[in-house]
Amino acid sequence: PSLLLMRGRHLKEEIRSVARWREERDLITEEEEETEQKLDPENVLPLLLNLIACFLYMMNNYIIEPSSAYYAESLGSNDAMSGMMIGMTPWFALVSSVGYSIWTNHSYRQPMIFACALTFAGNLLYASAGSFHSMPVCLIGRALTGLGATRIINRRYIADATPFAFRTAASAAFSLVTALGAAMGPALAVLLDYFDFEFYLPILGKQEFNGMTGPGFFMALMWLLFTICTAIVFNEPSRSGLEELRMRESNAALLNDSTATEDTVSIDSSTEMKPEERGNPVTHCFRNITKPVLLTMSLIFMKRIALESIVGSTSVVTKNRYGWSIKNVGTLHFVNGMIVIPISIISGWLSQFYKDRYLALCLMCVTLSGMLCLIDMTDFVSRETDTYNEGHPLAVGPTRYIAGSLVAFSGIEACESFVASLMSKLVPSSLAVGTFNSGLLTT
Repeated sequence: PSLLLMRGRHLKEEIRSVARWREERDLITEEEEETEQKLDPENVLPLLLNLIACFLYMMNNYIIEPSSAYYAESLGSNDAMSGMMIGMTPWFALVSSVGYSIWTNHSYRQPMIFACALTFAGNLLYASAGSFHSMPVCLIGRALTGLGATRIINRRYIADATPFAFRTAASAAFSLVTALGAAMGPALAVLLDYFDFEFYLPILGKQEFNGMTGPGFFMALMWLLFTICTAIVFNEPSRSGLEELRMRESNAALLNDSTATEDTVSIDSSTEMKPEERGNPVTHCFRNITKPVLLTMSLIFMKRIALESIVGSTSVVTKNRYGWSIKNVGTLHFVNGMIVIPISIISGWLSQFYKDRYLALCLMCVTLSGMLCLIDMTDFVSRETDTYNEGHPLAVGPTRYIAGSLVAFSGIEACESFVASLMSKLVPSSLAVGTFNSGLLTT
């Protein structure tokens, strides 16, 4: 009968589809096993340079923090201006991140060299503000340092050039050098506070090198050497991580589809952005962004606010509440950074056995407990004192402040590797390229 004949034809097609699916699944599994465990040799040196750039940038941020309140006062401003000095860099880094996001669509080497040159100039101006006795020059220097922020380039490189198998390890290395830079910056600030001499620079004239201007001059020298090194040895890497992401999405679509070959062709073509989608990058971003990506972006945003609130206020708070010096503040931040290093190593090891979201949740709980220790409820009580309510059982004294700072700082920095790894794995390939890519969204 014709009815049975038609059923037989459909059954044949279904059997053929199942056979094609099994062949494609086996082929996909073999390809993933080959590609997941490989890191392109040409990407190793650029990855190391990106990690060094991350280390220098974080050291640059934290080296000025212990002396910022004293530097602002020496320039004739209120010590509260230290918050403005510290905040100028992330604000202008936000502006420059859009430009670097577009630039890194085509190249990594050129924006890296350009950013390093801007950071060199910014540090030189920041240090020279002492001889000019000018707060505007200091702020311009900090703004140039923000415009030369390499963080978006470093983050996008990890997302584009490292395979999934090494993504969490690369993110942990990113957090490790971040913590190391955060530790070395204050440590160097303490050492530079022992120097006090004058020297001459062409165009800028006679300069003073001391605990307040020394960090700027030292970092200017470091960025000059790194810029020269990058210009000589940095080569354009292959974007193997981005290619693997596209292959995974295409393979997932193939495994979920059992139709004819022409459907496979349409799936392959769907991984490419259509011309009309490239027209408006903002619309394209909101069209393709997902709830998990929004959640990880929110976590990164809250983490950054928590971190800056701790770091940016330490110099002013400890100077006025506890009478600390540059050496005291620098020592605290050095200990903060050194504690984060073993925690980041342990976190990278634990990532082999536990999912990123569980570890990120645990570290966020640790951060919350540290932040709660820093809240002084007695500040809402009127007391006749110039420092803090010493002797009150709920007052935040030096011991409690140090403990809360250590716990909160280490939790925030260690959590960064898992949140960044989650976002790089969750972001769709349509957002891995273009202006509003994963590197820009993370920054």
